[in-house]
Amino acid sequence: MLKLQPITALDQSFEALYAIYCGSIALREQKSKADLAAMVSKPNYRLLLAEDDHSLVGFSIVFVAGSESFGLLEYMAVDKSHRGGGVGSELFKETVAAMYRSNGAIPILLEVDSDREPSPDQMQRRRRQNFYRRLGCHRIADCVYILPLPGENAPPEMNLLVYLSEPARTIRRAELERWLKLIYRDVYGCSADDRRIAIMLDGVSDPIDLV
Repeated sequence: MLKLQPITALDQSFEALYAIYCGSIALREQKSKADLAAMVSKPNYRLLLAEDDHSLVGFSIVFVAGSESFGLLEYMAVDKSHRGGGVGSELFKETVAAMYRSNGAIPILLEVDSDREPSPDQMQRRRRQNFYRRLGCHRIADCVYILPLPGENAPPEMNLLVYLSEPARTIRRAELERWLKLIYRDVYGCSADDRRIAIMLDGVSDPIDLV
């Protein structure tokens, strides 16, 4: 069973997390080391390092939106030497359990590369989508998520997924709008009125299907 250890200081545990981060997260989707380091002292972030029998296996980073009662699993990765053996599934489950213990059974959102966009890693994206579906996550229909990270090239096409403690078929459009505004403002430092939010909501029904 994995043991999750919260990171609360910029010590060797943070350096270990950052090493896995650089080796696992696509460069276009990475934040700077300074941005990650700043998360350590922010009260609405949880940086968790996972160990299995004293061996470092992965990490997760969760943003918790406080009074709005939802979380964003911003990053999760398994060290390349431990992939393929079910560690990722266990890490996801343990991360959700840790969030539930501290914040109650809040919805957990995930930004996941879409598998619809033709790309060299399309099959890998499809496997990642299927991985989260097997764990009980659902895609928020008709919302083509726009990752607001700066960079020279356009961000990849993405889906917004949600994990709920109780099965549901729909969510309200107003709820999604609140989530998007808080993510843009508090996670990425953008305006809550960013024009990209309106683009993401354009054509979205009310209620919105979870598929």
